[in-house]
Amino acid sequence: MRLLIVSNRLPVAVSKKEGKYKLTKSAGGLVSGLSDYLKSLNSSQSEIDDFIWMGWPGMSIEKNDEDLIRKKIKTVFKAAPVFFSQELMDKVYLGFCNKTIWPLFHYFLNFARFDMEYWRLYRKMNEIFCDELLKTIKPDDIIWVHDYHLMLLPALLREKISNPIGFFLHIPFPSFEVYRTLQKEPKAEILKGLLGADLIGFHTHDYTQYFLRCVLRILGIENHMGEIAFHNRIVKVSTFPMGIDYEKFNGMNVAPFRSTKPKGKELKVILSVDRLDYSKGIVNRLEGFELFLKKYPQWHKKVYMNMIVVPSRTGVESYQEIKSNLDTLVGRINGDYGSIDWTPVIYQYTSLPHKELIAQYRMSNVSLLTPLRDGMNLVAKEYVASLTDKKGVLILSEFTGAAKELSESIIINPNNIDEIADAIAEALTVPVKNQIRYNTIMQKRLKRYNVTRWADDFVERLNEIHQISSTSYAGKRFTPQARAGIIRKFRKAVNKIIVVNYDGILIPFDKDFRRSTPSPQLLKLLKELVMKRKADIVINSGRSKSYLDKWFSKLKLNLTAEHGTWIKDAGSRKWQLLKPLSTEWKDELLPVFEVYTDRLPGSVIEEKELSLSWYYHKADIEQASYIAKELVDNLLSITLNMNIQVYHGNRVIEVYHSGIDKSELVMRWLDRKKYDFILVIGDDWSDEVLFPTLPKNAYTLKVGKIYTEARYMLKTQEDALYLLKQLNRN
Repeated sequence: MRLLIVSNRLPVAVSKKEGKYKLTKSAGGLVSGLSDYLKSLNSSQSEIDDFIWMGWPGMSIEKNDEDLIRKKIKTVFKAAPVFFSQELMDKVYLGFCNKTIWPLFHYFLNFARFDMEYWRLYRKMNEIFCDELLKTIKPDDIIWVHDYHLMLLPALLREKISNPIGFFLHIPFPSFEVYRTLQKEPKAEILKGLLGADLIGFHTHDYTQYFLRCVLRILGIENHMGEIAFHNRIVKVSTFPMGIDYEKFNGMNVAPFRSTKPKGKELKVILSVDRLDYSKGIVNRLEGFELFLKKYPQWHKKVYMNMIVVPSRTGVESYQEIKSNLDTLVGRINGDYGSIDWTPVIYQYTSLPHKELIAQYRMSNVSLLTPLRDGMNLVAKEYVASLTDKKGVLILSEFTGAAKELSESIIINPNNIDEIADAIAEALTVPVKNQIRYNTIMQKRLKRYNVTRWADDFVERLNEIHQISSTSYAGKRFTPQARAGIIRKFRKAVNKIIVVNYDGILIPFDKDFRRSTPSPQLLKLLKELVMKRKADIVINSGRSKSYLDKWFSKLKLNLTAEHGTWIKDAGSRKWQLLKPLSTEWKDELLPVFEVYTDRLPGSVIEEKELSLSWYYHKADIEQASYIAKELVDNLLSITLNMNIQVYHGNRVIEVYHSGIDKSELVMRWLDRKKYDFILVIGDDWSDEVLFPTLPKNAYTLKVGKIYTEARYMLKTQEDALYLLKQLNRN
């Protein structure tokens, strides 16, 4: 089984100097973590026996040199480049990715720029990725897409392939109140793009819940225990906190770099390592250290901050401004507090080799990490893992994903520089025995849930979810061949009958149920199916008799009203009551509906002769999802000993007499003739009771659900209507 990893950048970067191409290893937590995982595949029990990594090589490559670069990359790493013009990548990377998504997802709305041209180019880049991947993907490949640059890719791929597709977001996913500030089109399309995956992973439970809430509020799709029914598939949304290669950091020999902590009267070291980024809170960190020096003068000349800032996104204006602020702040602190024999802040604007960085971890007494928002922050885990003597104190922002796992560290709010200052003072005085105890606990956790375990868990869960979706949908896809077969059978048949639901099949669900009416085109279609195609049609509906009479009285249709309580044969003017029924229960239940209507603005009651309906299409969807479930529970408890049925449909709750069996209703018409063509199209749970009772030659179709007894599954209401139109074609 081959794993196809897809990310914006390859694990190797291409550069060109004096006419020659050079390959260097890419930096970053994603590349480092996944590379460590891929190295472990040979020795692990994983089902993955091969892999390929696809992404941009880091620079624009001339067309004539593309084959050369493919070969060079393949010899160094199992990877394949996706080529873009430098102009397109710059506009996407420095545009929608880092001027819109990055600041927005990190809660820096003041830095976020909304430009539809950025969005258009972002979509174009995702489409190019899709086209290139389709040239490489094999039927048994597992595709794992990474990070915010490629959030449209899962859906683009899903339109073309049926392989398992996973997506992992390595940055935070914002709350609904922040996410909703995106423009209307990208706001919805990003969510739909991600839902093309079988499994969507986030670092923390909070990010997972924020995503699910956005799907609910923006797309109107609910979830059950993190599972979403979307386009006849199951999409699982779950939490997978990314780990590190613990053994690499704990066991690495960092000689000849200095790797021991200062002893005796030597200065204590506070380490600050971060990429230059406004989300990392580096300015707050320095201000907190400055306040520490002011509040705790006894530490003067006994401690210094070793601040390593890795250059990043030098082409973005906001990053240039941060660099300028840092330079000024470091100069001020050293000028105000430093002396000839003591420099409070040692400032390095550079990227360090891996071994030297681990040496810096080990020689530090304190690691100070204060991101204002961070997906995970692997530096925190690396620091703890690197402490071979288990001596050292981690100060960590509560707004990092890592804070959930490293709770034994000193957790702070980085927006409060007083907390930072006091945390530094506390960290410098933590007894050694406590340092060893806390780090032992955290190291065991990091060793147990390392990067290999993280990736194995994700891939294993991805295969499980894909298998469930494939099994439930296997053989039920409504292919063009299946449609053609139904149309051919319909045209040859002598006696034919079509049974369809009204709401959800013939017409879409509308926010205002009283406004939703059949279109002239639908009325014409039904008339021609009856008159020209000689088909008997049965319409099942929860609507009232008066509504159905208003629109269908001139057509020879078989109708049911109030979920089969009333029935009307084609050509008849009279409605028949299926069986004698009482309405005394309505007096007891109507006040219950009224209470919940008052609690949920936008909900409305419709009282019919023998049933009650409570619609909440126009209500706030998140509030409605909770209140509707509460109402159903309340009704079920009240009607426990009544001959009453509670039905929870598409944003409607209906109460009507039980004992009205849909299969019994349909058989009433099927028994009248010997039909050689039977087509039944449904969209709710009552149809699941009906499907198994129908003759074996019946064509059964279900719209919009995953698990079904129907022979075929349709994605949307429009697909069902399209089939009926095809039956009517000459």
